[in-house]
Amino acid sequence: METSVPNSLTKITERLYDLRRDRSSGHEKPYKPALLLCLIDLIEKGRFPDNRIFLTEELIARYKEYIRLVGRPNDTARIQYPFWHLCGDGVWRILDDDGKSLYRPVGTAGTAPSVSRLRERMSHASLDDELFRYLQRPAERAVIRNAIVSRYFPCQRYLLDTLSRQYLDFEAKVAYSPEQYEKDPARTQAFARIIKQVYDYRCAACGIRVIFRDLALVDACHLIPFSESFNDHPTNGISLCKNHHWALDRLLISPIERNGRLVWQPSPVLDERIDGQRSLVQLDGKRVLIPGERRFYPAEESIAWRVGNLLQDEPQNLP
Repeated sequence: METSVPNSLTKITERLYDLRRDRSSGHEKPYKPALLLCLIDLIEKGRFPDNRIFLTEELIARYKEYIRLVGRPNDTARIQYPFWHLCGDGVWRILDDDGKSLYRPVGTAGTAPSVSRLRERMSHASLDDELFRYLQRPAERAVIRNAIVSRYFPCQRYLLDTLSRQYLDFEAKVAYSPEQYEKDPARTQAFARIIKQVYDYRCAACGIRVIFRDLALVDACHLIPFSESFNDHPTNGISLCKNHHWALDRLLISPIERNGRLVWQPSPVLDERIDGQRSLVQLDGKRVLIPGERRFYPAEESIAWRVGNLLQDEPQNLP
């Protein structure tokens, strides 16, 4: 895949990686990203060729299918809520017959109208112009779809891909193989921005925090590599400085849970008597500097992968 990418596509991907979602029931609701995946299917099917999105029965039925796949038992498939509140994320506008926006934020009479009421009041919804242009092109459309799945539904990727293929009824044009997106710059930059932000631009190992002219010293790292997990959810990421990123990638350090606390564990091949290794050994038992919000804490399966792959045999060419 091309290593260069339009800045606007990166910004759109970053916006889609940071959708505001209801967490009142203890987990992030799937409604907004599920609706976007439905919309991408219908655009690929040719249902909305001129950026006029309607609350059709086909869109509603498609949305219910997606929620059955990605929702939890207490999640409902009431499409009016994500349809209405995606306006607040800048994804689209809901317009009346005079071309004026109907949307009002929460707190200013912003409760979502019913489907019937929306149909009465709205002319149509109109996507962000740049987003709509990208969704008209097969390559960019596949990039955006993959980004949404990687960020919100990595564990349901196979089921979602199957659902789309069945609906679109042609395999050849549906390039959903996640391997091709491993080095995609739009997805990579969107993941990096959200990980650095949730860790407050601080290394989770040493605590260093340096920001200069909108650049941060830290890197965003996958706990389970994207090449294996295709998972960009923030719970599969961690923020580290260059040195500790290097050590994580070489399986020399890992977060681990001990006595209910997330701490660092160095590889047993490291030797504290050697200058280049001493600082890594001294991380043993030190607290991982976790995000301020629990929903972004490293996932158990991501930690388990790191612990299980911690280097046990003597590596070659250690400093």
